[in-house]
Amino acid sequence: MTVTATEICVLTAALLACLIVGSLHLKVNLWLYAMSTLFIALATAAAALEHSETGLFVIAILIALLKSIAIPKFFSWAIDKLHVYRDLGAIIAPPLAMHAAILLFSLSFILTKEIPSPAGPGNGWFGAAGGISLVFTGLLLMLTRRLAISQIFGFLVIENGIYVFALTQTKGMPLMVEMGILLDVLVGVMVSGLLLFKIQKSFEHIDVGQLTQLKEP
Repeated sequence: MTVTATEICVLTAALLACLIVGSLHLKVNLWLYAMSTLFIALATAAAALEHSETGLFVIAILIALLKSIAIPKFFSWAIDKLHVYRDLGAIIAPPLAMHAAILLFSLSFILTKEIPSPAGPGNGWFGAAGGISLVFTGLLLMLTRRLAISQIFGFLVIENGIYVFALTQTKGMPLMVEMGILLDVLVGVMVSGLLLFKIQKSFEHIDVGQLTQLKEP
């Protein structure tokens, strides 16, 4: 069974994302997200070579610059401003959550086994499994963490998974569509950052679990 460079990068990104669930340190999570996204950028560049799609090279560079460098730098700055460095409100212990993420990573191979293989090098199975695994990991992160910033990380991991699935099952979407999606993600991150500061200012914390206890006077 042939495994392409694109699929190797995608599976590496999925495994790095699983490690995010196993850490409560926000900056460690941020670094792991940046590395996972960098491998997705490398996967995009490899796919550009495999399919001879010049537009994918542009997307790979934008992913590396915006999602692997700019967004992590923004959240690193936000973490320092909020003075919140650990997510102590995890619903599930990090080691148990990480094992659950690895189990879901294995399950993704079973769920994607019967997906028709796209035309081109590789069989598409590993890429589809990597994409689904990223979605599962993002959902697990959102469901087991209570800090708003951790849930934003989960959303970004899910977005990576959706992108990876589309990349590996097709030859890539049109350049303008990809750039529009990147712009939407960037704007969404900026809006999320503003909301973080608003929540911190209004309630003196960013624990979304405590927001359910709010009552009208």
